[in-house]
Amino acid sequence: MEREKIRRDVTIKDVARRAGVAISTVSRVLNGLDKVSEKTEKKVREAVAELGYVQNALAVSMVTGQTRTILMVVPDFTNDFNGSVIQGAEEHLKACGYTMLISSTKDFKKEDFENLYRRFAGLADGILVVQGSPDRMDYARWEKPLVLVDAYRPQEDYYTIEIDNERGTFLLTEELIRNGHRRIGLVGGIPGESASGRRVAGYLSAMERYDIEADRRLMAFGSHFEETGSRAMTAFLSLPEGARPTGVVAVNNLTCIGCMKVLAERGMRAGREISLAAFDDHLLARYSVPGITVLERPTMEMGREGAKVLLALLSGEKPKEKRMIMDSRLIRRGSVVNKFVEA
Repeated sequence: MEREKIRRDVTIKDVARRAGVAISTVSRVLNGLDKVSEKTEKKVREAVAELGYVQNALAVSMVTGQTRTILMVVPDFTNDFNGSVIQGAEEHLKACGYTMLISSTKDFKKEDFENLYRRFAGLADGILVVQGSPDRMDYARWEKPLVLVDAYRPQEDYYTIEIDNERGTFLLTEELIRNGHRRIGLVGGIPGESASGRRVAGYLSAMERYDIEADRRLMAFGSHFEETGSRAMTAFLSLPEGARPTGVVAVNNLTCIGCMKVLAERGMRAGREISLAAFDDHLLARYSVPGITVLERPTMEMGREGAKVLLALLSGEKPKEKRMIMDSRLIRRGSVVNKFVEA
């Protein structure tokens, strides 16, 4: 007990006395402010270990001007994609001695962003952002190093970690077309210069490539949440039988789940009455019967790479690639019916 009490009360003065150096020397070693001799650094490190000295994080931030804290902003906490990106980023940041704060932006209004800025601007050294859809965040307001994940902002000077979103929905739509589908619905996505808009563009590009006219009634644009999928599938199924889509592309896992929910409520199933393909793998896609055909992204790696780029910026480096485009792959399961065989 006495030993524990001593360790809790150890100060930087005690470390300096044990190492036989000045307090300022201990501070320089622990905060990495400038070089000291290898011999001196070893003495300081040994004294810290022997005494069990723990630095005061607030005091360190006052000396270095850094909090070693990163703010991560995501659209919501219900999406598996966001959770995996958070995990990948957090693992790398923790290994590098950083702490991560997390906030979500679902249903944020302008004043909410202002409150977010006031609360965290002084606490974070840098910002990691998973872009929402729609994306209303004023990134320039932070005036700190910032890296975007799952983003498409070619006109702005931000480092981004992304996949080729247009190619992704092209591949999903093409998968339906190659299986004989011509009336193909699109669920979610908002046209424009964003990651969400690129997914809309990929769907339209595939339809044009195969000379299929896109029916506006089968394009249910909207944010990337479950309610968008539920609303879209309900609308599709209310169309006259000859006008309904035989296949549907959902722009992410939540819109896919919304589609699956409506089908289940009506006693229908993806891969039987209607084909379904979607962005992002998830538990329901893997374990439903049949499984859902998806475009799989390297979600944890995207978070990890975003953290790496942000820490590089904080150390004064400038990574060569402004946009890191990561690979994705199509996973075929039983949710896409082959219309040629069916006929």
